[in-house]
Order: sequence, then structure tokens, then C-alpha cells
Amino acid sequence: MLTNEVVLKIFEEYLAEDQALEVVPTRHGHAVMLWDSAGQDWSEVTCCPTPEELFDKLLDAATGYQEYLILREDEMDVLDDAGEKKVEQLRLKYLARREALG
Repeated sequence: MLTNEVVLKIFEEYLAEDQALEVVPTRHGHAVMLWDSAGQDWSEVTCCPTPEELFDKLLDAATGYQEYLILREDEMDVLDDAGEKKVEQLRLKYLARREALG
């Protein structure tokens, strides 16, 4: 069964690496918060009342972060085929972890 704890375990490495993202438990579900260092404020806050919604939000965040790293490293404006394959492999890795743990 997928629980919030399982979801956080699945994304444990990503959450440790991405210093702009916070996941905060609230009485209404987990809040996923993205920090904007330039504006010194939260640029996005999403409430995830179910483990499935938390998984989907963190999957989007993790793949978006991977895209950002690839673009920054290779100084590109748009992902090339190799970059898209890396992002897809990461997405599939998280889906496989969900299947194994959830």
C-alpha cells in the first residue's frame, strides 16, 4: 500500500539533493513547496492530500529538476534526445520503486 512515508522513501535521494524543494506535513496533507532564491519567497506551494498525489507531484518535481541539471550542465535551451532519454530513465526508475515498495 502506498503511504506518504513510502513516497518520501522513494524520493529520499532527490529530496536530499534539491535544496529548493521542501515537503512539509500539514493537517490537510503534505505541502510541496518550491523556494525562489531570487525572490526570497515560495514560488509554488502544492497541497497533496493523498500519497498518490504526493507521488505524482514529486515525480514531476524530480524529472523537472533533472531537466534543469542537464540543461545547465550542457548549456542548452531545450533538451536533446539524449537528455530526454535520461529524464525518461529517471521517471521509469521512480515508477519501478513505487511498484516495488508501494
